[in-house]
Amino acid sequence: MKPLTFLRALLATFVLTVGILPGCSSEKRVVPDNSPIVIGAVLPMTGDAGTFGQNAYRGAKIAVDEENSKGGINNRKFALQVEDSRGTAENAAAAGRKLIDIDKATLLVGDVTSAGTHALTPIITQAKIPLISPAASDPALSGASDYFARVWPSDVYEAEVIGGYAQKKGFHNIAVVYANTDYGLAMQKQFVAAMPKEVIKLIIPVEREASDYRPTVQRIAASGADALFVVLYPEDAKRFLQQSARLRLALPILATATIEDPTLVSAPGIERLVFASPVPPDDNDATRKSFVTQYRKTFNADPGVVSDTAYDSVKLLVDAARSEGLRDSARLMNHIKSLKEYKGASGVLTFSQNGDVRKPYRLRTVKDGKFTWL
Repeated sequence: MKPLTFLRALLATFVLTVGILPGCSSEKRVVPDNSPIVIGAVLPMTGDAGTFGQNAYRGAKIAVDEENSKGGINNRKFALQVEDSRGTAENAAAAGRKLIDIDKATLLVGDVTSAGTHALTPIITQAKIPLISPAASDPALSGASDYFARVWPSDVYEAEVIGGYAQKKGFHNIAVVYANTDYGLAMQKQFVAAMPKEVIKLIIPVEREASDYRPTVQRIAASGADALFVVLYPEDAKRFLQQSARLRLALPILATATIEDPTLVSAPGIERLVFASPVPPDDNDATRKSFVTQYRKTFNADPGVVSDTAYDSVKLLVDAARSEGLRDSARLMNHIKSLKEYKGASGVLTFSQNGDVRKPYRLRTVKDGKFTWL
C-alpha cells in the first residue's frame, strides 16, 4: 500500500472510532438517543382483577399510540411494557422490579389493586421512578411515596356519597355482600363507617369466582333486609344478580363504581342498582370524545371500568415528562401534584401534594340497557 493511501485509511479508522476530526474539538461526538422511552405497566392481566387489568391495558395502549403518532419526546417514541401482577402484592413487586431493573422503565402505571400498589411504593421510592395508579383506592395510600399519585379517589369519598344516598332513602336494614379481597374488605369497612351502626344488620364475605350464591341470597332474604350494598367484581355481580332473580330477591342494590361494566347492563334486576362514580366529562368534551372514539375503533367495544383512568395515567406522565424532562423524577411528580382542573378522559382532575386526586362524584344507575346518571 502506498504511504498516502495508508495514512488516509488510518485517518478514516481514527474518525470512525473516536468521532473527531483534525482541527475540531477533542470532545467525543454526541450520538442522539433514539431509544424508546419505556413505560412500564404493572397490571393484573389474569387472576381476580383480570377484567380491570385488561381494561387498563387497553386504555394505556391507546394513550401510548397517540403519543407515538405525535412523535414522542425529542424524536424518542414510547414502548409500553406490561407485566402481570395477577392481582397479588408479591407478583406486583416482582413485576415492578423487573420493569425497572431489566426493561429500564422510567415511568410506571399500576397497579389497579390497592394491595399491588402498596407493594410497588417502596420499590419506586428507592428507584425514584414515577408511578401513577389508575384505580388503587385504599385511603392508606395517601402520601405513601413522593413518587406516587393516583387518578382514582380514595374509598372514603365514594363510601360517603353512596352512604349519604342510603340514608336519604331511609334504608334501615342493609345487608352487605362483599368480595373477600383486599379491595372488597376495605370498601365495605368504609361504607359501614359512613352509616349509623344500627342500620347494618348483616355482613357476608363471598369468595371470588364463586359459582353458587344461593346460600348468601337465602340468608339475605331471611334477614328482612330492605336494601343491599354489594362490593363485587363484574363477572361475580352478574352471577349474583342472576341467582337473586331466580330466588325472587328484589331489593334495592347499592354498589361501588367497579360494577360499571358493559357486560352487566342486561343482567336481571340491574335497574335496581345505584352506585357512586366519579363524574367523567360530558360526551361532547373533546378529550373524552376522542378517547371513546379511538377505543371503539381499536377494540370494537365501549371502554370498561378503569380504561379511561389508565389512559389518563399515561397522559399525565407523558405530559409531565415533556414539560420537566425525565432526569428529575421528583420535579416530574411535583408537576403532576400541582395540577388543578386537568382535563382528562376520566374527568377533571385536581391533585393534592399527597398524590390524591379530587373528582366530583354523582350517582349512576341503569336505564334502557345503558348506564346513566341518576
